[in-house]
Amino acid sequence: MTLLELRDIEKSFGGLRVLEGVSMTVEEGSIQGLIGPNGAGKTTLFNLVSGLLRADTGTIVFDGTDITDRAPKHIARDGVGRTFQLTRPYPGMTTQDNLLPGLVYAGGYDRVSTARSRALELLDLVDLVDLAHEESRDLTMSEQKRLEIARALATEPKLLLLDEVFAGLSHEDVARQIELIEGIRAELDVTILLIEHVMEATMTVCDRVGVLANGTIIAEDVPDEIVHDEQVIDVYLGSGRGEAGTGPDSDATPDEDVPETGGGLDG
Repeated sequence: MTLLELRDIEKSFGGLRVLEGVSMTVEEGSIQGLIGPNGAGKTTLFNLVSGLLRADTGTIVFDGTDITDRAPKHIARDGVGRTFQLTRPYPGMTTQDNLLPGLVYAGGYDRVSTARSRALELLDLVDLVDLAHEESRDLTMSEQKRLEIARALATEPKLLLLDEVFAGLSHEDVARQIELIEGIRAELDVTILLIEHVMEATMTVCDRVGVLANGTIIAEDVPDEIVHDEQVIDVYLGSGRGEAGTGPDSDATPDEDVPETGGGLDG
């Protein structure tokens, strides 16, 4: 069953066309990847799906409902959760308390005590429960990325959008993150769409991978086919990108950065 479908999506910023005729589907229960060079439009696509931007033309259908023009807060409640390239823990709050806004606002937990209990369950899932009462600002980069995933899961999503959750991590932490993502799908029955530059991790964890270049999808297939696709090799894999340690925010244009500062719930 198709959970997410994009039909002929186009998006421009001024005279710069970032996405042109993008069509793709994400099947329920899958882990699907989207890769592409810097500036290919991957984060713009996430911003469109989560409602932080509006498509110029085209249609976005989630779980059978047209969400093209819906506000971010409604899309979150519909069941779309996401992370951001730059982690932004709520200042002055513990790791556990960072999950409460999502649990109460979009997750349907109307009692704080119940929300706190669920927060601990999610922190245990991402291996942060021992740090539940620590200041979130004191977490390491790897821990903050796992907290970012837990915050997205707090909205109880059907679809989880992961924006470069491997970026800047050591090989050991990347392996740990892969296990985490596979565990989330298995335990929570969540469909996952991720955008990445860390090629080995993407090909390991994903069932299918799409390649975005020059604003269009140039290939979509199982990982083994993608890595041998000549067009993909020419456009992306042969560029020398895709190693662990690629810095965060590498795909964002100035236009793409603006909506992320709003927290994703306005509108």
